[in-house]
Amino acid sequence: MIEEKIFLKTDIEKTMDNYDFLGLKNTLKMSPENIVKKITESGLRGRGGAGFPTGKKWQFALAQESDIKFLICNADEGEPGTFKDRFLLENMPFKVLEGIIIAAYAVKANFGYIYIRGEYAKAIEVFEKTIKDAYHRGLLGKKILGSNFDFELRLVKGAGAYVCGDETSLINSIEGKRGQSRIKPPYPVQKGLFGKPTVVNNVETLSTVAEIMKYEDNVYAKMGTENSKGTKLVSINGDVKLPDVYEIEFGSMTIKDIIELAGGPKDEINFVVPGGLATSILKYDELEVLYTYEDLENNGSSVGSGGMIVVSKKHDLIELLLNVSDFFVKETCGTCFPCREGNRNIKEILLKMKRKGYNDEYKKIIGDLRESIMLAARCGFGQSSVNFIYSIIDKYFYEEVK
Repeated sequence: MIEEKIFLKTDIEKTMDNYDFLGLKNTLKMSPENIVKKITESGLRGRGGAGFPTGKKWQFALAQESDIKFLICNADEGEPGTFKDRFLLENMPFKVLEGIIIAAYAVKANFGYIYIRGEYAKAIEVFEKTIKDAYHRGLLGKKILGSNFDFELRLVKGAGAYVCGDETSLINSIEGKRGQSRIKPPYPVQKGLFGKPTVVNNVETLSTVAEIMKYEDNVYAKMGTENSKGTKLVSINGDVKLPDVYEIEFGSMTIKDIIELAGGPKDEINFVVPGGLATSILKYDELEVLYTYEDLENNGSSVGSGGMIVVSKKHDLIELLLNVSDFFVKETCGTCFPCREGNRNIKEILLKMKRKGYNDEYKKIIGDLRESIMLAARCGFGQSSVNFIYSIIDKYFYEEVK
């Protein structure tokens, strides 16, 4: 339903019998090089939070010479406020599976894993059945759909560690090691799972790949803006009347429009978190910004994971800051000293603010700690762990914080 600005079809497939796997069938008629070219031209960027160009990642992986390559679907959706991957796994599992197989074929990977957050019990149940049925129907295993392509897929349950959303931590977890980040380089596409070239893509990214490959024309590249192609799933929650997953074409709506699409705010808005707790907030008078990568970045925030949290003025800001700080203190893997100790010290400062009130010295210390963590942390989760807290303090909230 491209005419309606929807790309990922929202009809829920009940069985594999009424899902045609058209994207996969088209893919198996093409060379890996041409598939990678099409995905590159589509402008698709990773939907896990970092926004790295998918086609470029696949180019790097395809260029690697190795007897074994791995494809991993990252379904460890631990970012607070984000639940769009859960929606896809529970309601559109065949599209997710199709995207996984397409990606594996494109980078010449014959082995794959889908790593699902342990708390997603229903998603795990649905996808375990999906994998089992796929083997019975010749969609996994040897000579997929009569082609010369072999692909084996296994499901791994995560244990609830936020850091395992980072691709190198996730790889360690699959190997049976502690979930902590690795030093890069080498990057996973060079030396990843069991020392072999590995591509890690997000659930939404792979679902979008399946949809892109359905069409002979590159429809996706015609949607969105020049620098933000296609659509994005936004899981909007918090103080809105209709929290849910909405598909938004980049550049077609402002943050304020998206809130209205979700039924409008329950109470007067104080601020909005555009992309999960790893992103900086937008104040109530900054919501006319267009929903694109470039516009959000120009306003000091980012698309992130697409977990949009609307926060009204009825909430106590210090309590919110302490809640978020406590989350990052508990979820750090502890590998990087500045991340581990920096976040702990930030929590101590916030507790002082609660007892004694705000002063500018606290802002300076938190700013210095934020810079240290951003420079020293190995993974994106550590690097972005102070964004929300610092933006609250920095963005004209002095009176509210005092």
